[in-house]
Amino acid sequence: MTPQRTTSLEAPTGLVLPVGRPPMGRFSGTPGRVNRPGQNGRARDDLTPPLRRVALDGKRLPRIHPAVVNSAIQFADFAIVLIAGIASFAVQSAIHWPLPLMPAIAATLVVALMTRSLTSGREQQDLTRQRLLKLIGNGVAHALTAFGFALVAAIAVFQPNPADRAPLVAWLLLWATNSVAGIAVARLVLSALQARWHAAGRLKQLVAVYGTGDLAERLVERLRAVCPETIDIVGVFDDRAGRGAVGEGLRELAHGTTAELVEMSRLLEIDRIVVALPHSAEKRLLEILRKLHKMPVEISLAPDMVGFNLPAKDHEEFGGLPLLDVYGRPLTFGQGLVKTVFDRFAAAIGIIILSPVLLALSAAIRLDSKGPILFRQNRYGFGDRVIQVYKFRTMKAESSDANGEKQTEANDPRITRIGGFLRRWSLDELPQLLNVLRGELSLVGPRPHAVSMHIKQRRNEDIVPDYALRHHVKPGITGWAQVNGYHGPVDTERALHERVAYDLDYINHWSLWFDIRIILKTVFIVLGHREAY
Repeated sequence: MTPQRTTSLEAPTGLVLPVGRPPMGRFSGTPGRVNRPGQNGRARDDLTPPLRRVALDGKRLPRIHPAVVNSAIQFADFAIVLIAGIASFAVQSAIHWPLPLMPAIAATLVVALMTRSLTSGREQQDLTRQRLLKLIGNGVAHALTAFGFALVAAIAVFQPNPADRAPLVAWLLLWATNSVAGIAVARLVLSALQARWHAAGRLKQLVAVYGTGDLAERLVERLRAVCPETIDIVGVFDDRAGRGAVGEGLRELAHGTTAELVEMSRLLEIDRIVVALPHSAEKRLLEILRKLHKMPVEISLAPDMVGFNLPAKDHEEFGGLPLLDVYGRPLTFGQGLVKTVFDRFAAAIGIIILSPVLLALSAAIRLDSKGPILFRQNRYGFGDRVIQVYKFRTMKAESSDANGEKQTEANDPRITRIGGFLRRWSLDELPQLLNVLRGELSLVGPRPHAVSMHIKQRRNEDIVPDYALRHHVKPGITGWAQVNGYHGPVDTERALHERVAYDLDYINHWSLWFDIRIILKTVFIVLGHREAY
């Protein structure tokens, strides 16, 4: 079980909102530093040699999340059963459409049972580690169970007459036979693909280890010996590494400080950080966890020395080590997939429907002033990475501010005539649908702030300590703070506190319906706002 540590953020209004576990994401930035667009952090020449090697390694194939493979296996099972059912029905002359009551009930039971998980949650996650015969056997057993239950329910419970029973049994048997054959073939093919992906290292978890003492050395030795096919150790880090000797078994790994671990997370999609420090060093341990928990990755504590002799079923991919999960992602893989699919589908539909409006606004911008139609501004995105957000140009071309160094104000002379109209109705945000299609933004999420944004020369991180947590999910075109009245420039510390409070409230309570609700409120509230400038 993954512990959930809950903290709180108190807004100046007295509102206290739970912060909860650090949300989903991959990257975290160094406070106050402006990343160079397109370089994911520091320039490559500024990196330490180990990190520079990572940055220059362009041959690494994209990794495949094991949950994708698990989902593909189960979706293939379901699709094969549906196709086999339709094909079996097509060759059955004794059963015609619409289905009589008994065949309809039997078919519904089969489909309903096939939608259930193959096995328990833990075993479902282990599909990528099952041997071929077990993988095929489990799939066949699951299908036969569904058909067997449907047959018993349809015949023993409802007791159809012999004239209806024979074609029903024949159809179910033919359907089951075709389904079992199809599932076996599909899993054979997927198993061959898995073997190729395993050999290429595309199914490995990328793990960073914090600590350079005896405990860290023993942890690295254990992971290398027991699970080399599932774990790839990207480096060992410790703020005190320069003060003393590093274990012999750790010297060939990329050492560095917490700051360099942050840089590594910008270059690689690190899945987990395992902190290998003695549990007795409570003060130091808590200090390190406070630094690391702003990075949107899974964070676990390695066991003390005695724990290496205690197996843990919850972490079989880590050689059975009883890791203590401290921080994790707020969305499961399935929830993240649902959000991504919804975002991109809705963005594509939105672009198609709004295309006449987009063309008309583009023409108006071009006729109103010289310069490009679209304006790209550097903003902090998912994991504190810099992204270029598309907007309709609302300022004079020579006054465009790519880094947002100066926030807009009332009667801003930089804004064009058509720009004032676009800002007043929030129409300048519409091109960000392209960012959603590119996977850089979501429809709903914390609004991305400009990279040079500050309040009275103070950094946002200095004003709100948990500010980095809002970057653990993709930023959105609209958000929970915006539909509650917080839009436009952020010019006071109070406004920043309250916006971040709403952002973290959204992250902690995400649901697809929450997103839909915010989108609907945006249509009726934000787009009708008249005070934007």
